[in-house]
Amino acid sequence: MEYGIVNLNLVPVRKKNNAKSEMISQLFFGETLEVVSKKNNWCLVISSLDNYKGWVRTSHFLSITKVDYIKINRKEKKFSSTDILVFNEKFKDYKVPAGSMISNCKYLGFSCIFNDKNFHSLEEIALSFLNSPYLWGGKTKFGTDCSGFVQSVFKIYGKILPRDSYQQALVGTEINLEDSKTGDLAFFGKKIDSITHVGIVISNNRIIHSSGKVRIDNIVNEGILNVDSKKISHELQSVRRIVN
Repeated sequence: MEYGIVNLNLVPVRKKNNAKSEMISQLFFGETLEVVSKKNNWCLVISSLDNYKGWVRTSHFLSITKVDYIKINRKEKKFSSTDILVFNEKFKDYKVPAGSMISNCKYLGFSCIFNDKNFHSLEEIALSFLNSPYLWGGKTKFGTDCSGFVQSVFKIYGKILPRDSYQQALVGTEINLEDSKTGDLAFFGKKIDSITHVGIVISNNRIIHSSGKVRIDNIVNEGILNVDSKKISHELQSVRRIVN
């Protein structure tokens, strides 16, 4: 097995080993990975953070030893809460997105200019993504899908969740909507075993989610009540408490 660490600000993860293939996720600066196989200039990798598998270019990460891989992943993880600047002695600098693993800056030979905002709640973190455009496979404020948004918000908060909504729907404890509070996750789809959408419950019976853009709508027993159309846009299947 070979190992790597992302030394670019953001790396697309694709379904196939082709630049035109669908982007299914993203890897952030400082995140580590395992290489499953290689084909031409592409590697099939598994993220050490959420075990998500996909294809990335070999030039988009730095190869590391197994010893370093184990050592890095045993360290306490710290993620940036805002976009920050990292740089090294060669004056090469990157602006890395919120959610980057800045605890690995030193290993990569970078220093950080910290201007992190001290968020006090999950809701504050979620609101910082407001109006970010919808992007399939995305996980940043410059474009995110529904589950990528949820995963990034919780990662910044300090809780690692799986990548996709149907996987996230297996985490935590199921509760009733009337018992929900800020930070709970609500899952949507045509059936309970076919989850296709997720959002974060916030105050005043509202939900923040990525649908067209990261937006706030109302949540009722039937599902998401779109504040513009006044219609149910997604059918509610379950609500789960992830953090107490």
